[in-house]
Amino acid sequence: MYFDALTLAAVVDELRTSIVGGRVQRVLLPGALSVALEIYAGRRFYLLLSAHPQFARVQLSPIRLSRGTDATPPLLLLLRKYVNHGRITAVEQPDLERVLLLSIAKRPLPRNSDHEDDATLDDDGAPSDDAALEEETLRCELIVEIMEQRSNIVLVGDDNIILAAARHVTPRMSRRPVLPREPYELPPPQTKRDPRQATAAELRAAVPDGQPDLARALVAAYRGLSPLAAREAVYRVMGRTLVPTGADLPWDALADALRQLWQMPWSPHIVVDESGPIAFAPYEITHLPGARPCPSMSAALDEYYSARERLTAHQQRRDALRERLNDARERLERQRSALQAELQRAADLDRLRWEGEMIFAFLHALTPGQDHLEVEGRTITLDPRKSPVECAQERFRAYDKAKSALAGLPERLRAVELRLAGLDETLALLDLAERFEEIEAIAREAEAEGYLGPAPAERARKRPARPMPPLRVESSDGFTIYVGRTAQQNEQVTFRLGAPDDLWLHVRGAPGAHVIIKTGGRDVPDRTIEEAAALAAYYSSLRSSVSVDVEIARRRHVRKVRGGPAGLVTYQAERAVRVAPRSPW
Repeated sequence: MYFDALTLAAVVDELRTSIVGGRVQRVLLPGALSVALEIYAGRRFYLLLSAHPQFARVQLSPIRLSRGTDATPPLLLLLRKYVNHGRITAVEQPDLERVLLLSIAKRPLPRNSDHEDDATLDDDGAPSDDAALEEETLRCELIVEIMEQRSNIVLVGDDNIILAAARHVTPRMSRRPVLPREPYELPPPQTKRDPRQATAAELRAAVPDGQPDLARALVAAYRGLSPLAAREAVYRVMGRTLVPTGADLPWDALADALRQLWQMPWSPHIVVDESGPIAFAPYEITHLPGARPCPSMSAALDEYYSARERLTAHQQRRDALRERLNDARERLERQRSALQAELQRAADLDRLRWEGEMIFAFLHALTPGQDHLEVEGRTITLDPRKSPVECAQERFRAYDKAKSALAGLPERLRAVELRLAGLDETLALLDLAERFEEIEAIAREAEAEGYLGPAPAERARKRPARPMPPLRVESSDGFTIYVGRTAQQNEQVTFRLGAPDDLWLHVRGAPGAHVIIKTGGRDVPDRTIEEAAALAAYYSSLRSSVSVDVEIARRRHVRKVRGGPAGLVTYQAERAVRVAPRSPW
């Protein structure tokens, strides 16, 4: 789900009417990549700024936020210096960009004050203006860049020099580095058209004929337009979201629908289905069932993200689980290395046996104290303190020991490698999990597979949680598509929901979801295959890639890996398609 430029515009308008002129009374970090500000502007507001790679956003929280990390990084120290007890003087959004700029001015505390708490306080609990010096006012900007994996929070001084950032970006990582003591540059604007000025003629020229998805073509042509907004504009005119491009489209109506999305007053909506909130927007969402209005954009955002991840709890749960899984992976890696070394030692069987046989064969030529024997151009080292017979017997004992070690060694090594493959799949699915319930489901499956050791006794006594169902969506052509988001769901999708003639999809060469298209004995149109492939790409470790190869096989050609963990399969692909990852919403 995109936090797009349109959503940010609605949030910016909300902040301008609520926190501008307010004083920051408290600064804290709910997580490693988030900042919370408590602001007094007639009443208290709680502003959350998040640079989470999946849940980056800006919103007002209805509850007071709490600290989620004991660390005190440079960003927090400098926020206390430049932002805490400062006033919000402006809230800006660069045109059609997902960037928020908070301007803050802070008068310094009296020089004879040993600590901030010793300063004169007003009724709000913050230093009063009379207790501050007029000169040397500190001015800064707190900038939030909402760009999925590249999201960031940057503190910039009045001289446009970066003071600190939640995530450091080096010149090797990007042509726009973000490092302390370096000048700050806004993300470069996209060279696309402005949807607020859309016209029929411009729209017709921007969208080429023959494209299978008009909404996707609109996203490629216009700035600040997310897939959700593009699909909404198309649906309002055409009555469906998937429409091929062509000369006979109602271009005037489409241009008007684009412009209407940006017209105020905003009408925040959220879409909820049986699994919880699935989409939000600052306009009425008509193309998804279950949409309802919200009192504010922040209220819609809070409801949506609280169902997925509270930065003070969900991210800690994900991080703790990832740490335990990585510890298990390190143990398995050590086991594999030990088994491989043992297998290599066992590979010397033939050499040991041959040396023993050669020593016996040349006993007549060996003299007491001889330290080596040359046979067929090869040197056999002898212990001069032992007799030749003892040297030969030593080889045969080592041969028998290595032979015993070799028995069952390849099977043990294969079992460890299968567990490693299953653990890598679990780690990838954990990173893709969008809801707290999904994280908990992955944790339960990891315990069941033994990755986390035996379950605690108190958890073992609890009633097992009801398993989460796989994601179920309908394609534009009316075909049912199932998507697994955990290892057990992958197993269910492939081997319980999938019939032999159904189509099975999986991203090539990377962990990710198993996807099934229920064919019902019908031929599956290319459009449905592309939609299902885009889902397989989105729910894979390659989600952030521009395009991904997704392999397609008949379900009958997919087999469980014998002895492997849940969700690990082998298959014979019939073909592959290259698609861009696409969210189901």
